[in-house]
Amino acid sequence: MRRLIEKIRNVAPRSKREGAKTTKTGRKPAPPRWRKPAVRTAAGISALAIVVGGPVWLWKSGIVENAVSTAWNAAIDASAEAGLTVEDVLLEGRRFSDRKEITQAAGLRRGMPILSVSLSSIRQRLIANPWIADASVERRLPSTIRIRLTERHPMALWQRSGKLALLDGEGKVIDGADLRKFRNLIILIGGSAPQNAGTLFAMLAAEPELARQVVAATRIGNRRWTLAFSNGIRVFLPESDPHLAWTRLATIDRRQKLLARDIKLIDMRLPDRMIVKPGALGAQILLRKGKNT
Repeated sequence: MRRLIEKIRNVAPRSKREGAKTTKTGRKPAPPRWRKPAVRTAAGISALAIVVGGPVWLWKSGIVENAVSTAWNAAIDASAEAGLTVEDVLLEGRRFSDRKEITQAAGLRRGMPILSVSLSSIRQRLIANPWIADASVERRLPSTIRIRLTERHPMALWQRSGKLALLDGEGKVIDGADLRKFRNLIILIGGSAPQNAGTLFAMLAAEPELARQVVAATRIGNRRWTLAFSNGIRVFLPESDPHLAWTRLATIDRRQKLLARDIKLIDMRLPDRMIVKPGALGAQILLRKGKNT
């Protein structure tokens, strides 16, 4: 019996020590250090998914899109009721383009909500017109749309494959133009004439008085120009520095009235000389003078 009691006494203090250890602390072992940052990261990712993914899902489902569209339409209707409607259209810069085509391209109607007008769409439709190089469209509240056109300027007729086409100042073809209105323009001949038209026009503009007598210009081998004047005289311009030759011709003509004479051809291809070939009457006069001497 004594041994049994001693055995219990020997065992009891050990159990008491273990229980005291648990009761004394009153808490569980500390969690690993990596757990808190991991929880924070997971929470952040979840929040981001809700913020970003939520609106995306709503937009894809059409909820937000429909709501925005409904709100916008309501605002447009309210603005129209408040008097923000199209009542006047100012059109500036139109000279050659057809007014009816411009009106149709603009697509504006009196009384339509002015805030519903897409200015960029109108501009895109306008510049699709072959006459229009550029256009600006402005909204002037409460009731005016202003359209300003920059038209392409017709400069010449280009002869190709037996047909004529209208060219602008940059040598670009203006499709659909009524050529009967531009019969007095200079005629350009040659496959490469349009590409070199800009430099030709600049050269002619330097001597406008002389340029008014030029009726045609032929591009020879994509190298140089031959000019035809209204009185039938032809002028061979040089390949290099034709501007200098053109200025020289204008100077001589002002001093000596060269183009008023009976001349068939003026060859200026050589830089140090000008070869002049007389016409039929001029040749006879020269021949007679030669016999008399």
